[in-house]
Amino acid sequence: MRKQFAALLTVVATVSLLLSACGTSPGADTGPITVGELFPMTGREPFVGQWFLHGAKVGIADINANGGCDGHQINAKLADTAGDAVDAVTALKQLQLSNPAFVLGPSSLEIEGVINTFDPNHLPDFVEGGTTQLDHMNNKYVWRTTPSDSTLAIGMAYYAIQKGYTNVGLFFESTSNAAGVVDPLTKAFTNHGGTISDKELVTPHQSSYRSEVEKLFASNPQAIFMQTDPQTASTFFSDVQQLGHMNVPFILTDAGADVNMAKAMGLANASKYMTGMNGSPPAGPAWQYYTQQYQKVWGTNQPVTLSQNTYDSVIIACLAMTAAHSTDPTVWNNYVTKVAEGNGEVVTTYKDGVAALKAGKSINFNGASGSDDYNQFHNVAGSWDVVQWDPTGTNLNTVFTVSEQQIASWSV
Repeated sequence: MRKQFAALLTVVATVSLLLSACGTSPGADTGPITVGELFPMTGREPFVGQWFLHGAKVGIADINANGGCDGHQINAKLADTAGDAVDAVTALKQLQLSNPAFVLGPSSLEIEGVINTFDPNHLPDFVEGGTTQLDHMNNKYVWRTTPSDSTLAIGMAYYAIQKGYTNVGLFFESTSNAAGVVDPLTKAFTNHGGTISDKELVTPHQSSYRSEVEKLFASNPQAIFMQTDPQTASTFFSDVQQLGHMNVPFILTDAGADVNMAKAMGLANASKYMTGMNGSPPAGPAWQYYTQQYQKVWGTNQPVTLSQNTYDSVIIACLAMTAAHSTDPTVWNNYVTKVAEGNGEVVTTYKDGVAALKAGKSINFNGASGSDDYNQFHNVAGSWDVVQWDPTGTNLNTVFTVSEQQIASWSV
């Protein structure tokens, strides 16, 4: 009996060594993995957290229904940043106690508080938000699936050049949000043959901008780049009208997609002279599939804004793990670009991506938010529509589209 028992132990030990050599030793973790959700659920912009949460939940449901993340089911762990960079530090520490495989978020409001935490901890993060501060980041483990606000600026510059406007004035309010667009707009425009003849960075809500208007139009600009709020714009446009300059195009940021801005100019004039920027609406097979999955989870096929970005982030992370045959972030993080912008078979769903990888193919995932091709700074481009209100203020019409490829070609 003792000899039989000793023989059995020898067999068990031998099998254990063989399995260990293959990387599948008994007791290896084949259970669920955790994705950390670092979202602003309270504070200044809790609606943003809801947008992100909606997309994440759809992505997780889709992956779990199609074999899991490299065979692992996913659980979500949510931590509230309260929309604050300091609170985000505490929230991330809470998430790290759950040993997340990767993190979604935070938004632009909080990322600067935690961005330098991810690389030292070998923790992949998919930040959501357009802040231009991340345009040239060099963080190995941080990715951004949301286009930068600077791509909006590039879209404005591209449109102006294509229309033949090479001598342009600039009228922006001196807020941090607006100021973040000025530099990339100026750079893109001047790098491609344009000249900004005068820049007026003004304090909002003044009683008059007459002197600024006089300086702005002194060099006979062909168009005006602009961003203010409607109240400031109303005063500005009144001065423009009185001084006889309501006869050139005004190229606005996404503020021009707000009907209140068109009303500030006057709907009749806005329908002739004002354009704004609007993120191109999602389309194509990936978007159609996403709306179907969104319906299953949320009971409607009308996804909330930006939810597609967190959805794509989850899919990309899990395709990278599948391609790497590993949930070790020091391994699979290197596969993010291989699945998101590879030269292989174009796939638009997680299921098709996994099938192609298991068949030994390389893939290029095009998601619900676009092509998801990361540049050297781990940013994506996105596309923009130039839009204009009709004279009734009822319909916002697309008059020009700057494609993702055109944005990328002008990005530096």
